[in-house]
Amino acid sequence: MARKKALILVNPRSGRTVGRQLAFNFGSDFQNTEYEPFIRLTTGPNDAADVAARLADRFDLVICRGGDGTLNETINGVLRSGADVPIGYIPGGTTNDFAKSNGIPREQDAAVRLILEGAPVPQDVGLFGESRYFCYTASFGLFTKSSYATDQRIKNYFGYGAYLAAGAMEALHIDSIPLRVDADGEVFEGEYVFGSVTNAYAVGGGVLKFPRESVHFDDGLMELVLIRKPKSLSEMLRLFSEVQKGIYDEKYITIRSVKVCLFDFLGGSVPWSLDGEYGGETTEVAVQVVRHGIKIFKPTEETT
Repeated sequence: MARKKALILVNPRSGRTVGRQLAFNFGSDFQNTEYEPFIRLTTGPNDAADVAARLADRFDLVICRGGDGTLNETINGVLRSGADVPIGYIPGGTTNDFAKSNGIPREQDAAVRLILEGAPVPQDVGLFGESRYFCYTASFGLFTKSSYATDQRIKNYFGYGAYLAAGAMEALHIDSIPLRVDADGEVFEGEYVFGSVTNAYAVGGGVLKFPRESVHFDDGLMELVLIRKPKSLSEMLRLFSEVQKGIYDEKYITIRSVKVCLFDFLGGSVPWSLDGEYGGETTEVAVQVVRHGIKIFKPTEETT
């Protein structure tokens, strides 16, 4: 019987492991399995998306190894292809927020075993604008630029500390953003320093955490988070300290579970981060949840 085919996209720049060694390891991992691996090392930004868009419909499984950005590209490529093909994720980035929230193991052997022995489950994704998807967060403001502007070599060497250092410098200079948001008909307007639509327990490597009981990855809802700018440095430091502990002051922080959000930036265009990668600048944008947009391998409640 012919073996099934697995397309494996490997980002050689993500994390600290040499890409060609990873490719060799994957060849060994898939020996004597039902899948014949076809391994492709990505060559630069958007390559994973382009390859997945062209080839996904020729494969029974698409796997990516890299950080959240590589996963984002892979999901965008698979959805663009129109193929109903499951996705496997082997985390290899700096923070791996998606993997942490979904219980996907960081160790390659364990992640491969999860894919080969498990079954894909439905997962919601976000649609940013008309054609750009994200798997766990779209955000703007504080800590957003640091996620995609920090040099990859610095991320690899310093890890999570690189985000905190860049974010701390950003906090000293950030201006508030005048904004109006229509969230499923409920309107919020004011001056904000951070906003996101998120489907995760934490974003920014754990800087922002959400109560686990409020987050479900397949219910057609995501969490809207808006943070107003504190009036003083001492209030800002207290706010971030409380946020890391999961304590939210409603005076500054708004959280809602939503299906569709319409963002109208009243002071000009604002840059976004989509799963930790630069998502462009907008003055107006709709962000909506696509329920069960993908199927992905991850632990189920029965296996956790």
